[in-house]
Amino acid sequence: MTPVYEIDAPAHTVAPLPPPVSWADEPRETSGMTSRLILAYVEHRGGRAALDEMLALCGLTDAEADLRNESHWFSFATKIRLLMAAAEVLDDPQVARHLGECAIELNVGEALKLTLRALGSPRLVYENVVRANGKFTTTARMDLLESSSTHARIAYVDVTGTPFHPLDCQYNQGMLSCVPALFGLPVARVSHPVCAGDGGESCVYDVTWDSGGSYVRFALGSLAGSAAMVAAAGALDPSLLPVAGAGAAALTAAAGRRLIKVRARAWRQLEAEARDQALVTQRLNASLQDIVSELRLEDVLAKVTANAQSTLEGRHFALLVDDGDELRCRRSSDLPAAAIAALEVWAAGSRRVREGSLVLEDFSTLPELRELAESDEQPLRSLCAAPLTYRGESLGVLVALAENARVFLPRDVDVLQSFATQASIALTNARLYEAQQDLASRDPLTGLLNHREFHESLARELERCRRYGGRLSVAMFDLDGFKAVNDVSGHAEGDRVLRRTAEVLNETCRSSDVAFRIGGDEFALLLPETGGDDAHTVASRAAERLGSSFGVAVWPDDGPSKEGLLACADSNLYAMKRARPGGGRAVVASLNFQRPDRPK
Repeated sequence: MTPVYEIDAPAHTVAPLPPPVSWADEPRETSGMTSRLILAYVEHRGGRAALDEMLALCGLTDAEADLRNESHWFSFATKIRLLMAAAEVLDDPQVARHLGECAIELNVGEALKLTLRALGSPRLVYENVVRANGKFTTTARMDLLESSSTHARIAYVDVTGTPFHPLDCQYNQGMLSCVPALFGLPVARVSHPVCAGDGGESCVYDVTWDSGGSYVRFALGSLAGSAAMVAAAGALDPSLLPVAGAGAAALTAAAGRRLIKVRARAWRQLEAEARDQALVTQRLNASLQDIVSELRLEDVLAKVTANAQSTLEGRHFALLVDDGDELRCRRSSDLPAAAIAALEVWAAGSRRVREGSLVLEDFSTLPELRELAESDEQPLRSLCAAPLTYRGESLGVLVALAENARVFLPRDVDVLQSFATQASIALTNARLYEAQQDLASRDPLTGLLNHREFHESLARELERCRRYGGRLSVAMFDLDGFKAVNDVSGHAEGDRVLRRTAEVLNETCRSSDVAFRIGGDEFALLLPETGGDDAHTVASRAAERLGSSFGVAVWPDDGPSKEGLLACADSNLYAMKRARPGGGRAVVASLNFQRPDRPK
């Protein structure tokens, strides 16, 4: 049973938390960046022992790995329980605000820090607060009410009926205060004139911060004031010059200290930006190396999705591949089938999706995607898409989806486009490799898979059957009297007959069966999940149109190994050939064979 904690807090109206549910059933309401931040702060302040105590108080000792995973989402109630336990373990009623204030210093949400710092100033971060907040929670939104170069008023609005809690309010104030630290400035001052816990419709925060320019202006003003002081003393009473000089020196020293602080902060900011750029480059290079290391198409698709998801934390992804006629989802991050179908329909009807990066802010305004926002299984409310193109050819679209509306920041779009560029290169390489592999595995005359591919495919199917169970049959065919076709009518007619044979095999076999040309006039069918009776039916239907003898073998009854299975099929084939009238000389007229006078 998860204990209930008491904390020192203002006398707000606080609804009781819902009872705990199993960890697997936790609703997706709070980002793993929040839980990782709480764990990092408690461990930083109290050590490992304090962290273990906090997890034990919450009954989440076994969930530490998920709580440290920034891509994992959990409930609002669990967030509050973690904060309550942290307050008790650290004996700090203001723990939520304090951990928010030092969030920039802790190794949490590095990708988000890069994204926010790329906006360029605290003001632009606060003006994008709606999108930034959507990366943390689905239960409430933040609205920018007003802003200036050093001030912002922000409302925190519940959107799901989640009960107010003062620790959540503290956490918001701490997170809002730390924004200037992204740019090497002191934390902002946050006041809270309206609180939902006191009956307000929302929590309203006034945020004020110092810009770097204020320090420069103070320093320049101090220098100007020093000069003016000395000049005035010299003009009015020279005896006051020593006193004026001392005052001027004090002002000049203060100005110098301010300028040193400004230069130090500017230097730290440049260092941070350099580290950010180096980290971005490192991640993109590592991703590119990982993606292009694969040549098989399915492996490439899997790695594209995985690498994008690891960089844009907490996002869902779909990789739509252009198959020539339309875009089909070939890989996703466990999206429901209904969501994939809706994305494919939307992509098919949108020209913009192939032309450049785009952001859809709110699905509720789009009829073709509204069902995703209203889904009970996995609600999705916005997306960012980047086309995959290579030398002007459309290869597909990489789509990132979020559970909140209006969450994608400019750098998110840039990062997604970088991954799309990488994916385009890797996808092109994989298709070229696949085409070469296909050429190497196919018979150039008939287009059927060849002898080598037959043996490799049979080996793979046998291994699958041994590991997972199932049935497998092989049917082998030999065209009766084919040698006489070449002897009497020439090789051009023989080639025509072989091509027609391939067509008949493809027409008569089932969609799950695979046809091969394994020799001059020898063909085979691989029949997965097929027993003896069904295999004979398929082979007989093909042989009747071909005018050929055939032999069938079934695994495991006719041989446990590949060699044994093929030997049995071959033996059955020649038994039929010997038993046929004329010793296997007759061929069916539908293939326009000439009937020879002597056996092959």
